[in-house]
Amino acid sequence: MPILEIVEGEEIGRKYEWSAGTGIRIGRNNANDFVIPNSSVSGEHCIIEPCEGGWRIKDNGSTNGTRVNHSQRITMAMVYRNDVIAFGDITAIIRGDDVPAAEPAAAPIDSLPRTTIIIKPKSGTSTAVDGFTKKSEGKKFFNVVLIISGIAIVIAAILLVMKLNGNS
Repeated sequence: MPILEIVEGEEIGRKYEWSAGTGIRIGRNNANDFVIPNSSVSGEHCIIEPCEGGWRIKDNGSTNGTRVNHSQRITMAMVYRNDVIAFGDITAIIRGDDVPAAEPAAAPIDSLPRTTIIIKPKSGTSTAVDGFTKKSEGKKFFNVVLIISGIAIVIAAILLVMKLNGNS
C-alpha cells in the first residue's frame, strides 16, 4: 500500500495511505483525497497515479509548484520509494511496498576514488635525447641570456644619457 507522509511544514507526521491500483488527488480543497490545508498548496495541486513502471506525479497547474527530490518545478515526473515531494511549502515522502525503489544512479565522476601515480626517474646520470636538453640546462641558458640582455640594456641607457648630456 502506498503511503504519503508529511515530513516538513504544517501537519508534520500526517500520513495518507491508498490502494495500489488507484491514484490520489492532493490539494487544499475538501474534494481531494489528501487535503492539505496550507495556503501554499493549491486547491487542486497535483495527482499521484499508477503508470507503467510504477507511479507518476502530475502537477495541476499549481501556483507554487510541485517538486520531486528538490528539483525544479515539474509538470509530470516518475516517483519512487523514498522520493521527497514538495507541494508549495509542504514536504512529504512517498513510501510503501507497492512503490518501486528507484534504480541506483551511476556515481558522478567527482565521487569516484582517484589514484595518483608518481613516476620517479632512476637515480644517476641521464643523457639528453638529440634535439632536447635537460630542463636544468635549458633553464641555465635562459638565465645567462636574461642577464646578458639586462647588462646590454643598462649600458645602452648609460650611453644615451651621456650623449644627451653632451659627454660623448
